[in-house]
Amino acid sequence: MEKIEKFTKGILFSVGIFVLYYLICPNLFALLFKKFLTSDNFWISNFAFLGIYAFTFLILFLIVHKDILKQWKAFIKDPKRFLNKGFSYWGYGLIFMMLCNLLISSIVGNIAVNEQETRQLLFKAPLYALPTTIFFGPFLEELVFRLGFRKSFNKKIPFALCSAFVFGLLHVLAAIDSFTIANLMTHWKEFLFIIPYGSIGFFFAKAYYETDNIFSSIIPHMFHNAMSVFLIYLTQVL
Repeated sequence: MEKIEKFTKGILFSVGIFVLYYLICPNLFALLFKKFLTSDNFWISNFAFLGIYAFTFLILFLIVHKDILKQWKAFIKDPKRFLNKGFSYWGYGLIFMMLCNLLISSIVGNIAVNEQETRQLLFKAPLYALPTTIFFGPFLEELVFRLGFRKSFNKKIPFALCSAFVFGLLHVLAAIDSFTIANLMTHWKEFLFIIPYGSIGFFFAKAYYETDNIFSSIIPHMFHNAMSVFLIYLTQVL
């Protein structure tokens, strides 16, 4: 009974954080900043979009700040131990992700739609896209997909698999504009990218579980995104 209660509370927490992150906060702040979001001024519109992420981050941080601050204090006492674990697992995840991407891209004939949209955004709205991709995005995603699910699972593999699947699925669904059956059937190949996205999510989850510190996954996640952004810009220049 106690295990069921813990699992239910953890899932409800995860769902609540997810709804705030993906639905309530973005739509609420989009309404508040509507005038600025639609501005023709490049700087104003970029900072308005950035503001949506910043305020969303602030709200979610306030909800979980006790957990985060407690884990941060533990992290700064011995950062080497946590980072060694986090980056070791990130390396495994990166290799697996790259291999899966190569295989699936050869089948699909293109990269993931989510990846395409991220690349376009980095060039169209860099002032907004850079901090959200490198900082806000990884931090918030780790709160949603790792911190939340960890409250429900006592065992490592069920936790890592569940976290990885939802992490991969949401990255794929975020790029689908309509959830009709016909449209989902049309984009069925896109769901193959759950595997590479999920694979790195799996190893981030393992790092968090084994260290019991969210910064073991947040910092490698930020580094991963920063490296990806650098390579995208470098490729464009070359």
